[in-house]
Amino acid sequence: MTFDVGIGKCRSVKSDSVDVWVDGSIVRRLAPETKWQRDGISVLQVPAKLCSARHPLAEGAEVFLDTALITASSVGKLDVDGSGEFAKARLSLLVPVVDTEVTPPPSRKASWR
Repeated sequence: MTFDVGIGKCRSVKSDSVDVWVDGSIVRRLAPETKWQRDGISVLQVPAKLCSARHPLAEGAEVFLDTALITASSVGKLDVDGSGEFAKARLSLLVPVVDTEVTPPPSRKASWR
């Protein structure tokens, strides 16, 4: 199953990467140990090849990643406080875990004592 994940507002598009303004929910997923400041200052750089073909890239528009393209080794760069200092971020942390195999709850047998 493949789907797209929205990650924030496009700040700029380059030939090989996209800069995205991200909010606290994205920062907490990528760097839970980091003390996050406020919305509007954190920037995530993602490889353009991971962006969804179903949603065109445009400055000011929402950026969507195609979950089928994200692997365990997919990385981006995160600037938490807007200082221009980027650190590696594992993009696989943005993909929710979907359990495709549904296990039925254990049955409860009626007690007829």
